[in-house]
Amino acid sequence: MANHMETYININNGDIKVAEKLKEIFTPKEGEYQVETVDLVKRIFGEDAPEEYDYDWYVDNIGTKWVYSEYDHSDDCESIHLILTSAWSVPQGLLERLAKVLSEIKSDCYISGTYEDESYDPCGAFIYAGDYNDIEDWDAEFDWDKYEEEDGLNDDEWRDAYMSLESELVEVYLDYVRDKAENPEDYI
Repeated sequence: MANHMETYININNGDIKVAEKLKEIFTPKEGEYQVETVDLVKRIFGEDAPEEYDYDWYVDNIGTKWVYSEYDHSDDCESIHLILTSAWSVPQGLLERLAKVLSEIKSDCYISGTYEDESYDPCGAFIYAGDYNDIEDWDAEFDWDKYEEEDGLNDDEWRDAYMSLESELVEVYLDYVRDKAENPEDYI
């Protein structure tokens, strides 16, 4: 079972209002360097979040018992990235809610990215939009013996291979968006 899961998020089709919302959600309080679990959940879930930490609610609604963020604000809306660190697994419920919050600001805004456990098992990619989501684990197993024999040389090659999964998921999503626009009657 995963201990620390890193989730690398790309914000796609953002604008200045999306960037401002991300700043509101992910900027740490004065004197702190990250947004901790309770504050992060309250900022994303609003009135649907519990007043204080509730283990069962967190596991059921965000997919993990804790999560915190790393975020450097940029007004460059074309390139917004953030990192979440969580226990056990990808905080899927939190990602889904974040995508809905952002798509309410800008309807074509979506998030995509990759995730990896500290042992690379599991790892994979995801995409979340207002009415769409997909998450897939990468099936290939990381070869730790080869990694140690080659002093880490295959790490980048392997990581590049599993990170290509994000591009594949984005392509499928964009096909879905085009088809939905061309054939709206099929999506009623």
